[in-house]
Amino acid sequence: MLKLSLIAWLLCSLAWRTMPTACRQTRPPPSIQQLLATQLQSYMDTKTRPCENFYQYACGNWQIQQKGQEPERQREREREAEHLLPSDTLGVIEASLNQRLERLLRRNNNSSSAEESCTFVEQMRRYYRSCKRLKPYNLKKYLLQLPPSNLTYWPLVGRGWRRENFDWITALGRLRLYGLNGVLLREDVMPRWDDSLAFSIYVNKPSRQETQPMGEGAIIELLLDIGQTKRAANALARLVDGFEHQLHRLQDIEDDEGPREMQLGYLATFLPQFRWLAFMQQIRVDAEIDLRSTLIIENIPYLRALSVLVESHMPDTICSYIMIRWLAFLKQQGPGEIARGECVASMRRAMPLASSWLIGQHFYDPDSEPEITSLFARLKRRFSQILSENRLRLSPPLVHILQQKLHAMRVQIGFIQTDEIEKVEQYHEGLDLNDHNFYGNQLNLLRLRVEATHRLLSLEVTGNSTESNLDYLAETLDGSNSSPLYVRPRNLVMVPHGLLQLPVWHRNITSLQQHAVLGFALAHEMAHGFDVSGIDYDAQGNIMGPVEEITTSKHYRHGILCMQKQMPSGSRWLNEKLADYEALRLVYESFFGLGAGRREPRDPLLPQFSQRQLFFISFAQFFCGRIPVLGPRGQFHSQVHLEHAVDELRVLETLANFEEFSREFGCEKRTKMQASQRCRLW
Repeated sequence: MLKLSLIAWLLCSLAWRTMPTACRQTRPPPSIQQLLATQLQSYMDTKTRPCENFYQYACGNWQIQQKGQEPERQREREREAEHLLPSDTLGVIEASLNQRLERLLRRNNNSSSAEESCTFVEQMRRYYRSCKRLKPYNLKKYLLQLPPSNLTYWPLVGRGWRRENFDWITALGRLRLYGLNGVLLREDVMPRWDDSLAFSIYVNKPSRQETQPMGEGAIIELLLDIGQTKRAANALARLVDGFEHQLHRLQDIEDDEGPREMQLGYLATFLPQFRWLAFMQQIRVDAEIDLRSTLIIENIPYLRALSVLVESHMPDTICSYIMIRWLAFLKQQGPGEIARGECVASMRRAMPLASSWLIGQHFYDPDSEPEITSLFARLKRRFSQILSENRLRLSPPLVHILQQKLHAMRVQIGFIQTDEIEKVEQYHEGLDLNDHNFYGNQLNLLRLRVEATHRLLSLEVTGNSTESNLDYLAETLDGSNSSPLYVRPRNLVMVPHGLLQLPVWHRNITSLQQHAVLGFALAHEMAHGFDVSGIDYDAQGNIMGPVEEITTSKHYRHGILCMQKQMPSGSRWLNEKLADYEALRLVYESFFGLGAGRREPRDPLLPQFSQRQLFFISFAQFFCGRIPVLGPRGQFHSQVHLEHAVDELRVLETLANFEEFSREFGCEKRTKMQASQRCRLW
C-alpha cells in the first residue's frame, strides 16, 4: 500500500505540475508523514490487547496489506504459493530494490557520467541477461564444468568416477577457490587477532550450523534435481546422512590446545595427515606457495578427529557428501525462480561490491548522511553515560578502556562508497562475462571473490590505506541483504545503502520514527561491540580486551544468567538477545531522556496514541512479517539457522523485558507482556 501510494503521489504531482492553472487541484499530495501514519494504522490489529500480544496488536494486518499491494494476477498466484509474498519489512525493501535495479539493468541509456567509463556495470548486465536466458536453472551443469580433480569425476555423474584418484583435501581446495567453505573445515582470510590492519589465514572447524545434517529429504531433492533416479538418490542419501551425523558429533570435541600460529612448512610435520600444501595449491594457482607463510590453526583436536573420520569412510561417500554440500551452496547462490526477479537478487549475491555501489549511486540520498551520523552520535553519548554509571562495578581503568572503545566506534554508510568507482572497477578488472553462459559467469564471479580475498595476504600494511578496509568481507557479504552489521576487527557499524529506503528511512520522517527504527538498528549493532564476544576486542579491533575482569563481575554474571534463562523460548544466540535488550533501552533513553513523568505533545496525525506508544508501535512494525510455519521437528522453516529469534518472539520478549513499555500501556504483572524477571547488563 505504501509503495503504491508513493507511486500515485509522484504521478499526481507530475500531473498537477503539467495541468493548466485553472484546472489544478487545490489539495496538495500527502506528505511522507501522512503516508507513514496511514501505513502504521493499516498494519495494526486494534482488536488485540497490547498487553497480551503486542506483535499481533502492531502487525496483525501486515500480511493483509502486503497482499493488497499486489496486482490481481499476482494475488491469484499467491492463492497457490503463499511464499511469493515478502517475508518481512526487509523483504519488502529488497523486493523494491530488486525491481528498481532490474529496470536499471534493462535500459542501456540510463548510465550516469560516472558509469560511462567503467565496465563493471556492463558486466552486471551480462550476468543479468545470461540469467534470464536460463530454462531452467540446472545445477548439474556446474558438476560437468568443475570435477573434484583432474583425475576423477563426481560419483553418479557420468562415467568418470575413479575412487583411487580421489583426494578429499584436493577436492576441498579446488571448490574453496570457487567459494565453498565450512564443509569439513573452514579456511578464511581475516584481520589478525593482534594487528587488525594485517591479514592472515585462519583454519578452523566449521560452525555448528554448517555441520548440521541436511536430512535425507533435502539430499534426495538435490540428487533428483541433477537427474538421479529415486532409487539411487535414496541409497546415497542414507549414506551421506549417516556421515553427516557422525561429522556433527565432532562439534562436541573440546579445544584443549587453543589456537596456534605456525609456518606452512612446519604444518606438514605437525599435522601430516592434513596435507595443507595440496589444499593451498588449489587456491593460489597463480602464485608461488611460500612455505614460510604463517597460518593460525584453531580446534586442532577437531582436525585430527576429522582426518580419522574421513579415512574410515569410503571415498564414494566423502566425495558425495562434498558434492551435496557444493550443490546446496550453488543453489543458495543462484536464482530461485527466473520469473520472480530472482536474477537481480542472484546478481547482487554474485557481485556484492558492484551492486552496493550501484544502489548507493542511484537509490541513496547523500544529504541524509549528516542526520544519520548525528543520530549515531546521540546514541554514543547516551551509551557513554551508561558506561559511566558503571552498573557492573568495574574498576575505573577498565571503564576507561570501554569508553575509549565506544569513542573510537564509527558508522559507515555503504559497504562501498559512491566515490570509490575506481576501486570497484579495479576489483572487477579482467572480468569478461558472457551473455549466454550463466554457469561460467557464476563460477568466474565466485572465483573472483576468493582470489581477491587472498590477495589481501600480501597487502602492505599502512594505517591510512587499511584502516577502514572491509574488502575481506566481500566474499561472505550477501549483496542482496540490506541488514546492518557490526564489524569487530574494525570497531565499525556498517549500514548498507539498501537499508536507507522507506519505510526505514527518509529525510522527512519524524525524529521519533528515526529513533524507533533506524536508531534501534544502529543501537543494536553498537551493542554488539559490548556483547559476550565483542568485549574481546579493543578500540582498534584487536583481541586484547581485558575480558576476564569483566566476566568475573558478579553483576555481569547475573545479567548473563538472566538472559540465558530466557533462551529456550527466544533467540538461539545470547549475543542477539543481549543486543536487542540493550538497544531498545539505549535508543528509548536517547530520544525521551530519563524522565518518566514528562508528557510529550501528541502527533496530530495519530492523536489516539501518546508519543511513547507510537515509539513502541513503530519499533514493533519494523519486524512485521509472515509467521513462519513450524517444520516437522518444531523448527521454523525459514529461520532455522538464523541468529535471531523469529520476529514475533523477538518483539514480544524485548518489550516484555522493558519496564517503560509496561508502564506506558498499563500492563499488569499477570499479562503476557510482562516478563517474570527483567534482564539488563550494561
